[in-house]
Amino acid sequence: MNFNEIKAIYPDAQLIDKPKDTADIISFPFKNKWVQVEKITKTPAELDLLRLLFSAQKNKPHTNTTHSEWQAFLLEEGELPSSEKQGDYRIIQFAILKKDQHFEQKTWLKAFKSMFENCEEAFFIDETTGLLIQNSTVEQLTTDELSGIIQTLDDDFSIKTFCYIGQFWPLDPEFKAIFKEEQLIFNRQKNKGLSLLSLPSVALHYYISDALEKSPLMQNLKQKYTSQTETKELILALWHSQGNISLAAKSLYVHRNTLQYRIDRFYEVSGLSLRNMNDLLLCYLLVF
Repeated sequence: MNFNEIKAIYPDAQLIDKPKDTADIISFPFKNKWVQVEKITKTPAELDLLRLLFSAQKNKPHTNTTHSEWQAFLLEEGELPSSEKQGDYRIIQFAILKKDQHFEQKTWLKAFKSMFENCEEAFFIDETTGLLIQNSTVEQLTTDELSGIIQTLDDDFSIKTFCYIGQFWPLDPEFKAIFKEEQLIFNRQKNKGLSLLSLPSVALHYYISDALEKSPLMQNLKQKYTSQTETKELILALWHSQGNISLAAKSLYVHRNTLQYRIDRFYEVSGLSLRNMNDLLLCYLLVF
């Protein structure tokens, strides 16, 4: 049970650093802090239940999921983590799909951490998702370099990984709110085709997706021109190559002339030229 769950049952509960017991208030040990509730509003039976609950929490054996300062701060009600390092921090979110029964979580996490300089901490939230916190460094890997490394790691472990590379931010009270928004972005975008996500790669679609869904015009265009799998692949390949036909053809494993033919055929049907960046942008918005 986490503090949010306790708070949902007992709205008066507070998370404090030091216990405070009075005639009206009672405190219970909770992880590395204390949960304080109003005694006068609880029945004797409720107080006995609380004592039993927190006694079980206190005597629960330690596991590899023991919460750190970063976990408490980002996922619960903990305070800002203490760190001697200067500079900004970013959160790299990851989700592992298609793992088998031989997948070793600790071994993979160690390999994943080794990819990043100045890694402050990395941990799993559950069986398949987790976070890596990185302090800013002078030299940062490019998105293409990170994508290649993650692909190699996936091949070594026979898994499929989705990652969201967050922006660097100052470690201040706004940091957690920004992380929560990045978490929402990742959860909504991680199954949209790209295995490595960042704000520049998803912001356009994420922040206008609601408007697109409410538009009869856009929904009709989507159904009419981009419902076929081959068309979606064509549009995405051209978008991700920024309109470069040679790169798009290579990513689709087709000859350049074959791709040219598909572009011309799509223009004849739709009146939209995928060689024009405005038309390509419109089509990109339609395929999501």
